[in-house]
Amino acid sequence: MRRNSVRHSEALIMREGCRDVETEPTHLPINENDYERKVNTADNARLEISTRGLWNSCEKTFFDTTSQSYSGKSLAEISQQHEKEEDKYNQSVIDIEKSSFNPLVFTTSGGMAPECKRVNKRLADKMLKNAGSHVHLS
Repeated sequence: MRRNSVRHSEALIMREGCRDVETEPTHLPINENDYERKVNTADNARLEISTRGLWNSCEKTFFDTTSQSYSGKSLAEISQQHEKEEDKYNQSVIDIEKSSFNPLVFTTSGGMAPECKRVNKRLADKMLKNAGSHVHLS
């Protein structure tokens, strides 16, 4: 349940600063016989969010969210673990989708991994920029 809540919240925020936001987007098919790199080729392999315009105006970016409780581990250890696990998605997104990928790792106590902080800071900057462009001075 937590993961769906995090995905929903992030998608809502992304809609304020980006365009073409999709949850559970479909991916281009991967023929594992033609693909030599180690990627997730399962038919049901899905990332959780995609959007356009986060890093540049035309590029599509895919996201996978993780929100769990990890007692006894530092945020850096949790981040490294999940970012390493997400490498299989990263490579397929780059090679097949010609897009970028960012893992969004949260802790249940409200912490964010460095990559997640970078994404959310960028979203905040884009939202401020969009809000400023709608202000009309008389």
